Amino acid sequence: MIESRYPVPEGQAVRPAEPGVQPETRPREYQPETRPREFKTTAGVVAGGSAIETLAGAAAAVLTIIGLAGWYPALLLPIAAICVGAGLMLKGGALAARSHFLMREVSGESATMAELGGGMSAELMGGAAGIVLGILALAGIAPSTLLSVAAIVFGGTLMFGTGAEAPLARLTAHPAVHPAVHAAARDMAHASASSQFLVGAGAVVLGILALIGFVPQTLQLVAILAVGGAAFLAGAVASGRMASVFRSA
Repeated sequence: MIESRYPVPEGQAVRPAEPGVQPETRPREYQPETRPREFKTTAGVVAGGSAIETLAGAAAAVLTIIGLAGWYPALLLPIAAICVGAGLMLKGGALAARSHFLMREVSGESATMAELGGGMSAELMGGAAGIVLGILALAGIAPSTLLSVAAIVFGGTLMFGTGAEAPLARLTAHPAVHPAVHAAARDMAHASASSQFLVGAGAVVLGILALIGFVPQTLQLVAILAVGGAAFLAGAVASGRMASVFRSA
């Protein structure tokens, strides 16, 4: 059994107090007894962010399908881009809000910690950039160019954001969760990350082709539709996993 890093109870001095020196105490966030509560809180926050990503992805997919049908594509496309950007940013924000706990869960695995940090940063920055580009395009400032750039940005965000999936699957390792559920969640996380990477690569290619002037509006609509669909599926999978952890914790 691994010895706790902070073996003494909260509030009890780790070493005897010296004259004029404040005794060192164990920080609250590292108490072993608070870990189940941290699990539940993290699962709830991430589930909420993933649910918003699911709704935003669904809205973007519906808007782009209507645009592909010929109904106000110039108006619906930037709105869809704003929806996708908002979903990605809020999902990244939810991960960032609980990053201290997620980082502790993968501590000692430098590759996984780097993937988690990169995934959170990509979703936050990519989502924020997409919102700005969508608003500028909606205002009529070089919409064709900006929406092509937005498709490229969203594609890159999906590709780099796959690093956050493995640490989320780690949360299902809570003792209250059945091992079979954890194994299924891990497989779903890997499948979701793989499909998300492929969709992201496709969106980057479509955005580049649109940027050079090859049927730009159609390719932009298809790219945002693909990204919205990927965000919908990834958010649904993640929110379902986190909801099961929240109920079991």
